Amino acid sequence: MKKKMRVLCLLTAMMLAYGGAFSVSAAEGKVIVSLGDSYSSGEGIEPFYGQEEEIGERVQNPDWLAHRSEKSWPGMLTLPGVEGSMKDHRGENWFFAAATGAKSEHLYLLTGEEKQEGMTAEQEKEYNRDNHSGKALLAPQLDIFDELDAKGLKADYVTVTIGGNDIGFPSMVKMAIARVYDLVIDMTVEEQAEKLWNNYYTVPGTREKIKRAYRDIAARAGEQACILSAGYPRILDPDQGDIYFSSHTIEVIIELTRLFNRELQDLAEECRGEGINIRFVPVEEAFEGHGAYSEDNWINPVMLTAQAQDLDESAIGSIYSMHPNEKGARGYAACVQAVIDSLEAGSEK
Repeated sequence: MKKKMRVLCLLTAMMLAYGGAFSVSAAEGKVIVSLGDSYSSGEGIEPFYGQEEEIGERVQNPDWLAHRSEKSWPGMLTLPGVEGSMKDHRGENWFFAAATGAKSEHLYLLTGEEKQEGMTAEQEKEYNRDNHSGKALLAPQLDIFDELDAKGLKADYVTVTIGGNDIGFPSMVKMAIARVYDLVIDMTVEEQAEKLWNNYYTVPGTREKIKRAYRDIAARAGEQACILSAGYPRILDPDQGDIYFSSHTIEVIIELTRLFNRELQDLAEECRGEGINIRFVPVEEAFEGHGAYSEDNWINPVMLTAQAQDLDESAIGSIYSMHPNEKGARGYAACVQAVIDSLEAGSEK
């Protein structure tokens, strides 16, 4: 009898120990992983994680180098069974790897052959701030799933914005500021935007690069994870030209944004046809009337000088320019949250 009691006590102790360990390693509730470029990282919305550190530490902090904002839209999302928003549960229910400047290849699962050929999914970040200059590498974004694996977690949702840097969106804005688009006046706005799209922004292979990123996210996240690919917002409104943008230029940018979002939606639908669990989330309409120069702007205007947390303090123009502000982040979050809520309610298939 005593022997049986000792065995029972031992088994009970082991179960309690295992249960305690499990509560530490696995989060309660569902999990979101947030990947992508500056429109997901929260570029232009201070504070960024790590910005309060001394400069020597800051320039080595991946969060600061990636400009991951404490007020990014992915951090505003909510999930059933998780109290508060995702930003309250980073490293538990929310895993944040988006980085400003990211391209599709920073979301790739590289083959051994590709690695041997020198291809990398790391993202190089160059900094020049407060007498500290150099380069640092950000880990491939899909490495974030190693953290989930270590905690025995699986992603329920993966949010992502990707493709803008692949097609040269920053160059598009610079060309617009320089009023390059105004030089062509013998065609309609739609015709000019279509020509620009075809000649400049449909970089060879870009479509397949973005599609591969979706596939590689799905492969790493697992079939239980729903990928939510958010589109890009309308950054300017018609008839709000100023010293930087003419009304004509604005119309061309609006049309180019429409074309690209349509392309992203088509890509997501193609991937769904291949069995990938992905949804495209449009945001363009939500930003109408909230362009950079509107009275209720959700987009940062052009900033000609480097801002306090820009990686390069000597840069002409700030990377904050033409990115959503805090209101814009809330607008983004509302669009994505509506899809999550619909999926959780079982009303979207």
